Amino acid sequence: MDRTGEKPVSVTLRPFAKEDFGRLISWVSSERSHVEWCAAFFRYPLDEAQLERYLESSKQPNGRAIFVAETADGDAVGHGEISHLWPHLSSRLSRVLVAPSQRRRGIGTSLVARALDFTFTEHGVDRIDLGVSKDNGAAIACYGKLGFRHVGTWPKAIQTAIKPIDVYWMTLTKARWAGKATP
Repeated sequence: MDRTGEKPVSVTLRPFAKEDFGRLISWVSSERSHVEWCAAFFRYPLDEAQLERYLESSKQPNGRAIFVAETADGDAVGHGEISHLWPHLSSRLSRVLVAPSQRRRGIGTSLVARALDFTFTEHGVDRIDLGVSKDNGAAIACYGKLGFRHVGTWPKAIQTAIKPIDVYWMTLTKARWAGKATP
């Protein structure tokens, strides 16, 4: 059960495409939501030209896998990315976003779990890292529930137009994800 007392919503992942640009832009509709989602990776306001370059970057070797999370009904409810794909080494989970109207339903957990399965299985990495704002307690709890462990904090690591962001760095090994490692 999720926080609403309902069964968490399960999602599948599909590649992010040009047809998804408008939806993603609508989900990142304020400077605050923009900074919370991508810190300083994109400039505000998000637009199609930036997303076109982002999508092109996914075609580079060891670049990024950008995806959309969909419900069984085909409704897009989330976005995410796995980047720095180095087979048998590591990668990074980033730019995870659940549609504002769909939050608190377990979608973030399902989205991240699918992304982890994909990355550990398809790319054979040994470790997945992520950085999240130290102030984002909901995301930190989600990642912790899936097995990520805190490995350090970088004060004022990212400068944004709103404020500097302290990055809470987390990591998950393939052995821990597979249940073979101790807590």
